Amino acid sequence: MNKLTYTVFTSFMGNTFLSIVKIIAGFVGRSMSLIVDGVHTFADQSLELVTMSNSRYNKNNGLKHFINLFTGTIVLGLGLSFIYLAISRGVVIPRMRLLGISLFTIVFKYVLSTYLMEKGKLYNNSILVNDAKQSNKDVLSSVIVFIALILMTLSDKVEYFKYADMAASIIVSLFVIYTGFVIISRDLTEIFGTKVDNLEYINSIKTFIENNRNVMGIKSMVTHKYGPYYEVRCDIILDNNLTLKFANEVVKYLEYVIRRTYKDVIIIINIA
Repeated sequence: MNKLTYTVFTSFMGNTFLSIVKIIAGFVGRSMSLIVDGVHTFADQSLELVTMSNSRYNKNNGLKHFINLFTGTIVLGLGLSFIYLAISRGVVIPRMRLLGISLFTIVFKYVLSTYLMEKGKLYNNSILVNDAKQSNKDVLSSVIVFIALILMTLSDKVEYFKYADMAASIIVSLFVIYTGFVIISRDLTEIFGTKVDNLEYINSIKTFIENNRNVMGIKSMVTHKYGPYYEVRCDIILDNNLTLKFANEVVKYLEYVIRRTYKDVIIIINIA
């Protein structure tokens, strides 16, 4: 197992553990928001798996589209279902011992996201960096749950605070719905295409790649826009006289500089 695979495996196992802890603790402690937070962690894992599978299949692969649409639909359905459950369940006061568990999940997830970011920068891997950014959203949802649990402890003094768990459940469910939407929209974007507004911005990246003396040309360059982020997939033609090791170093250098220069770009370069 190489270092990159080990990092991905560590992230997957850490998120699996965290998701299970949240869901079980939520059931035992009667907190719907903590259960939904566990589902949100599961949704983030699904996004990671979809991202990794997308890097292995070409854009016309039918299995890839099926995985994306199926996973996205499941995640989207879970988010909508939990909104309905949170509203129909009514007011249930969670057990206060959940505060400690909720705080633990925040610290655990923050450490994991920091670990992913550091490894992503160390290995010049845009997928790990993007996963770290996604993990930060999971930290935010856990903070929302923690605040809701604190407010619930004060519900005997302020009546409206008894709805805090319900409100947090709905908010975190919206996070889950957003993740499902991202998974589906990425696939639909690849199938139908999307308009990239900042052509000058993308052309500057293309020019930078072409100006490298080892690059003989660009075979293809596909750009998709997801909210404020651009995902650029580029197949380049290198000098045939280069060794495989040096060719890989050229790719790593190009990806590293582009990521450092353009903070909102996820760049994936392959050798044609």
